[in-house]
Amino acid sequence: MDELAPVINEFNTKASPIFLSHYKEFLTTVEKLEREKDDNVFQLQQAKYVQTLKNQLEYLAQSILNKHQSMRGVNLLNKKITEEITQYLNEFRQKSRSL
Repeated sequence: MDELAPVINEFNTKASPIFLSHYKEFLTTVEKLEREKDDNVFQLQQAKYVQTLKNQLEYLAQSILNKHQSMRGVNLLNKKITEEITQYLNEFRQKSRSL
């Protein structure tokens, strides 16, 4: 498990700026919407950004997993990175709901 920590850290180091960039772009996109009046547009934009974020994080994860495929415990690594992606997506949804 300890040998996985640097790889998880590598993923998070690269994923965090992706997350922040998407969230800032999302904020810019929805800042002029009236949340109650334009809720359907807001939700469509949120879903679009969540999907794009998911795709980019999965692409990043795959490139990191490919780089470390000979590592012992690669299946556990895959599971841990998938959990990290889920956390990023949940955080995005939670932050965007609080607007």
